[in-house]
This record gives sequence, structure tokens and C-alpha cells, in this order.
Amino acid sequence: MDRFVINDDSKANWAFRKLADIKQEKEKVNDQMAAYEKQNAVWFKQTMNPLIEKQEYFQGLIEEYRLTKPDGKVKTPAGQTVVRIGKRYERDDKKILPFLEKNHQELVKKTVDWSGLKKSAQVKDGKAYDENGEQIPGVKVAEHKTVSYRTN
Repeated sequence: MDRFVINDDSKANWAFRKLADIKQEKEKVNDQMAAYEKQNAVWFKQTMNPLIEKQEYFQGLIEEYRLTKPDGKVKTPAGQTVVRIGKRYERDDKKILPFLEKNHQELVKKTVDWSGLKKSAQVKDGKAYDENGEQIPGVKVAEHKTVSYRTN
């Protein structure tokens, strides 16, 4: 059996209609999946919320008891409380950066603004050049073609 070949606009039009049909089928499957996921999310929430409430209730009871203990700890065969004291930092990088540049250069990271560089660069023969015509080292440019097939 010979392979189907598109060799005129009529056959191309037929193929685009097939793509449109496939797109509709995919959308139907996606809609079904979304409904299924929504249904699962509702079930999950209805099942999980009472468990979370019970967990918080018992943790609250244990916490009240923990606060009555001189060392602030509860340790039983079925479980224990663990208290950790962490640190939360608020920072202002605009104030920190000059300090680090002066005193701790090894902690300063420098990065390239790639999107800005691409916008300003001129491309010729697979190489990138700045606005002054100087070649930008470390940049190679390869063209690639993308074809998309859109149905109406």
C-alpha cells in the first residue's frame, strides 16, 4: 500500500481538517482530565481537612502540656516534642553589596544580563557584535527553524 502524499491544496486542506479534528479530541480529553482532577481535589480536601483538624487538636493538647513542663519537653514511648530555634533574616541587598564589594569580594556574584545583551547585539555569520561593531566573545549564534501548524 502506498503512503498518502499531499501534492495539492485540496489534500493539504483535508490534512488541516484532520488536525482540527485531532485538536478538538485533545481538548475534550483535557477537559475530561480537568474535571477528573477537580473531582479528586474535592475528594482530597473533604478527606484531608478532618484529619488535619484532628491533628491540630491533639498537637494543641500536647503543646499545652509541654508548656507546663520545666524543661519544655515531652517524651513518651509514642512520641516526643522537638523544639528548634531558627533564625529568620531580613536583608537589604542594596546596602549589603557595597560592604561585600569592599570587604568580602569572594562573596559577590557577577552575572550577565543575557536578555539585555541579546536585545542590543547584532548578529552576522553566526557571531554576535555589540553596538560599536566589536565581536562579543563567548557567543555563537545558530539559526533554527520552527514550523507550527494552526487550524482555524
